[in-house]
Amino acid sequence: MLNHIFMKTIRFVKILLLLLSPCYSLILTGQIAVALKVPDMENVIVKKDVPYLKTSNSTKKMDIYYPPEFDFKTDLPAVIFISGIPDSSMINLSGDQFRKFGQYTSWCKIVAASGLAGIVYETNDPNSDLLSLTSYIKSDKANLSIDKNSIGAFVCSGNTPTGISHILSSSSIFRCAVLYYGFFLTQDFEHLSTIESLLQQRGFQKPPILNDPTNWNKNVPLLIVRAGQDNIPNLNQSMQNFLNKAIIQNLPITLINYPEGPHGFEVYSDNDTTRLIIRNTLEFWKQHLLIK
Repeated sequence: MLNHIFMKTIRFVKILLLLLSPCYSLILTGQIAVALKVPDMENVIVKKDVPYLKTSNSTKKMDIYYPPEFDFKTDLPAVIFISGIPDSSMINLSGDQFRKFGQYTSWCKIVAASGLAGIVYETNDPNSDLLSLTSYIKSDKANLSIDKNSIGAFVCSGNTPTGISHILSSSSIFRCAVLYYGFFLTQDFEHLSTIESLLQQRGFQKPPILNDPTNWNKNVPLLIVRAGQDNIPNLNQSMQNFLNKAIIQNLPITLINYPEGPHGFEVYSDNDTTRLIIRNTLEFWKQHLLIK
């Protein structure tokens, strides 16, 4: 009996480690980075510590990555990289805020070098702070050189419940969204309580649950990438459950199934298939954000 309990505990810990990042082992060596390199990605312009929410107690900031030699005379489409984990938890687990984590800084450089802007941000309340961030961008008070009508999203893994709840809302700012290897939570999913507990144990915000599928926003094209070798229990089942409902509602979905892909393939699997999927992701954003 004790051995059985021990093995279950070890398995649970391994699952939790996987939820933090696409590649926990690389966190230990500081080598987290997306597997695609594009010309000039190390020459992008980064505006750091741009305030997006000021209160009497604190100021929350974002970092915006612009293309090399951008002149700030026009407004750019942008991609927001969405967090579902408070920075206090992220720092405890990885040593860095979400906006400073190598996976996302490298994504932002790739996006910026491809002609868009990339946005990452501080958060201690992911659901509320994402609303504040998007509201601030829509207000255009700070002259950010961001086209508020051409905003895309990226979200993955345990961050997905926070992201998809905003993406599919009727008031969504997002014109399109990319979702990699994520949990998609609906009220009727049989493993919902297990996933909720797992995410909260790992430090993620209590995950929002998607409402009635008939109310999902049907005007936001989605690119969903499934990792066929994802070993986090119930994750791909939650994605399949969502896809079944989304297809019934006739949502505009593009699905890429990566049969050999592990959880976090874009940093964990440095190969031609991974790079092709990342390039397709960039083209998806360009198609929906650059073309009016």
